[in-house]
Amino acid sequence: MDCESMRTALHDAVDRIFDDFLAADGATASTAQTPPTSESPILTRGDVVSDWSFTWPSDYGTETFPETRLWDVTTPDRSYRVHLARGTRASWGKTDRKRVIVFGRVGPDSYYPWAEFVETDTGQFAAPIPNPDHPRKILTPSDPMPGRYRSAHVEQAAALFDQIQNGPSLRLVVDSSDEEDMVRHGYWVARLRNRL
Repeated sequence: MDCESMRTALHDAVDRIFDDFLAADGATASTAQTPPTSESPILTRGDVVSDWSFTWPSDYGTETFPETRLWDVTTPDRSYRVHLARGTRASWGKTDRKRVIVFGRVGPDSYYPWAEFVETDTGQFAAPIPNPDHPRKILTPSDPMPGRYRSAHVEQAAALFDQIQNGPSLRLVVDSSDEEDMVRHGYWVARLRNRL
């Protein structure tokens, strides 16, 4: 039995029922405040910070991000400060490929990268989806799709980047402005990989 898929499917069903109830009542999910859960935290958008820096624990050194949006992720147990950092880096045949990295705070002045969205060849942004059964591996088409991604835009890496000839790994694809989706994905990945 795949407990994670069952939990996600049940959560999705409750969300649909809640949305239908609000729609019938003339409200929308975005105007109603529901209590946070571990599966569905409340996200609060904060200010933009210029020139925020992160020191990578490798040969990359320190990277400065020209634009970083602050977010708070609130669960019943605690809140997490998140930096959604935008920058560029050379990769997959492009010298200035855009990136959006979701960093979660792990200490007073230290952060850990939860997820990285990379600009696709069509201008959208894509991040790997971990396999819930093996969190260090990336989901492939032969793996069961987690419920939270069944209605999302998901594609194989080879369909998103011309430089990748045989890329079966699956990516969540979002627009540049879909910051909330990026933060939610980063939070899910961090929970799955025990980074919280």
